[in-house]
Amino acid sequence: MDTNKMDTMRKILFPTDFSKAANNAFIYALNLAKELEAEIFVLHTYIQPVLSATHAGQPELVPEIYENYELQQFESFKTHSNRLRELASEHSLTDINLTFLFHEGTVISNVDHVVAKEKIQLIVMGTNRADGIIDKIFGSNTLSVLRGVKIPVLSVPLEANYRGIKEIVFTTMFREKDEKPLSEILKIASRFGIKVKCLHVHKDKNLDIIALATRWEKMFNQENLEFIFLEYEESIENSINKYIDSNRVDLLCLVKRNRNLLERLFTSSMSNKLRMHTNTASLILHEGDHPGNF
Repeated sequence: MDTNKMDTMRKILFPTDFSKAANNAFIYALNLAKELEAEIFVLHTYIQPVLSATHAGQPELVPEIYENYELQQFESFKTHSNRLRELASEHSLTDINLTFLFHEGTVISNVDHVVAKEKIQLIVMGTNRADGIIDKIFGSNTLSVLRGVKIPVLSVPLEANYRGIKEIVFTTMFREKDEKPLSEILKIASRFGIKVKCLHVHKDKNLDIIALATRWEKMFNQENLEFIFLEYEESIENSINKYIDSNRVDLLCLVKRNRNLLERLFTSSMSNKLRMHTNTASLILHEGDHPGNF
């Protein structure tokens, strides 16, 4: 591959635990990388067991135990990495440049390190929301990354199959702080030749909201925007889910403004009927002037 082209390529970080949900997200990431002409950094982390300095009365064995554990983790990493390469081949996506990384430590600390070192622009992670609750182990890491990083994160549910990006929905409260994130989403939409649907859930008609929507029409190319106003039904989450029920949504974009809303969308149980649809990928951006640039 041309060295100059690699220097300007977009970079996607894909943290993985090699679970079924993560492998599904990997296929999604490969397809997205092909569309965006990006390369992927595959990151797997592990944490050393905590042993007493006098472990089992034989402290001289502690270094050996750590070494053996690391070796076992690395052998597992190699096996699973080969499986990911096989998945890429099975889906005819072997032309995507892949870099595999194996690091000791927590997911979030290593994600922060790789993002800074490699100048990563997007993180893609898998989540298992089949029962409305994300996987407790890797899912908690997904939420930690969503809370902690300063770049966009794409969450891919287990049941989400990449079928192209034809419908993008951006949930908004029509605040000025949403303008920069919308601008970035419009850039993504332009890559796919589609418009962005700005979706707002309201309880009462608000003249300020209408005024700001009109401002956005003037600020951005209105041919690339469509405004959807939904009446509030039980909750914001429920209103959004009802819309997704009736419409194709390939990418749901949210601003990481409301932590409680974000966590409810990702962790609410099936019983309260507020779960996010399991076939919809979600792109989380930051509010304000630095939403992430991809």
